[in-house]
Amino acid sequence: MNNIVPDWFKKTSIYQINPRTFSAEGTINAVTKELPFLAELGFGVMYLCPIFDEDDSTDKTMWSERQIKYKTDNPKNPYRINDYFEIDSEYGNMQDLREFVSESHRLGMRVILDLVYYHIGPNAKILKTHPEFAAKNEDGSIKLTSWNFPCLNYQNEGLREYLWCNMTYYVGVIGVDGYRCDVGDAVPLDFWSEAKRRIKAINPEAIMINEGQKPEYLSVFDANYGFSWHNSVYDVLHHTITTRELAEKHKEKASQLCDEGLILRDMDNHDTVTDWPYRIEEHFGSDCMEAILSLNYVIDGIPMVYCGNELADKARLNMFANRFHRGSYDVTDRTVNGTAVERRKKIIKELNALRTNCTTLQNGKTKWYDSDFDWVVHFSRVSDEGRIAYIGNFGTDEIDIDFNEKSEILLSKKACIQKGHLKLQNYGYIIYIEP
Repeated sequence: MNNIVPDWFKKTSIYQINPRTFSAEGTINAVTKELPFLAELGFGVMYLCPIFDEDDSTDKTMWSERQIKYKTDNPKNPYRINDYFEIDSEYGNMQDLREFVSESHRLGMRVILDLVYYHIGPNAKILKTHPEFAAKNEDGSIKLTSWNFPCLNYQNEGLREYLWCNMTYYVGVIGVDGYRCDVGDAVPLDFWSEAKRRIKAINPEAIMINEGQKPEYLSVFDANYGFSWHNSVYDVLHHTITTRELAEKHKEKASQLCDEGLILRDMDNHDTVTDWPYRIEEHFGSDCMEAILSLNYVIDGIPMVYCGNELADKARLNMFANRFHRGSYDVTDRTVNGTAVERRKKIIKELNALRTNCTTLQNGKTKWYDSDFDWVVHFSRVSDEGRIAYIGNFGTDEIDIDFNEKSEILLSKKACIQKGHLKLQNYGYIIYIEP
């Protein structure tokens, strides 16, 4: 398939929603109520983490080690699905999803769902009627993933038809606009190719995002995940690699991509807020998180913001905690206010507007600049329409560099320009149009 990424996708940003951590209610309806606010901030895509019927077995021999590790005692794991065609009662029902999609569309936003097709829950209904849908070991036992869930058998044509029907159902009947595909690299590319053909036949503007990094998958998917990117940014924050190394890693990955290849740029997501030892916002502060968010909006690819980032959220979150099994974890307080919150909402709105309206950020190539500083990120996006550049200081000391005062400043924080010099404090940044 000769994949052509829809123009609308290049102009947008993604807002990831885990209903469990989004708010205390933890339901689809609770998210629907917030959609006008999220639309006002300028987000273009609402991405819902899995909301399908989950395996509720309390037999921990069939839980993942990760699920056990966090001691919430919650038997339900959003990525251990029991029925792809049903909504889990924890989140609501199918009508709630319909209303969520309808309201998102009314507000000019698109919706993508999270598909978990590499593995399935051990007690899934479909495995009882079609045991051949599960992959088998040589001894006839069910093959398990590293998370202790049954692998699906893509050698079986019936399984493929079943999953294609699932995908076309939500696009054709419920009206969703595409999918984020969990562990997409582990599912055969030819399966995804036919899936893309079918959903595009229903909705020509539909998209698919691969939670994987194989470059060849961009022949079908509209974007790959940028695991290496957010891990490298994380390492820069901890000063275990320099920003020069960050630039080299980016160049290496970019060289592997086709012309239409896009990478998702995030920092927080449902995995990192669960597994990293602390929230970036809490440990490094709101200035740091703003500098990262701005960086992810300017670098090539598609920016993704995790629910709560728009409120400068510092709560300790966990994907295995819900309102019934909270454990030692919290949820985002959506009533919070204050200077940091108001600043964050303002910046997110401005970044989204910049993304939507600037063709250079949609299509421009990334050009890295040499720097004398170990912790300074400096690059520009270059297109026929012009150049937009980013400079961010991720070191502890103020920096002073030469700067063309004829540059048009678009966004900045902790930055001072005077007499041909730019001074950036710790976690200061500037986004500007090069003259």
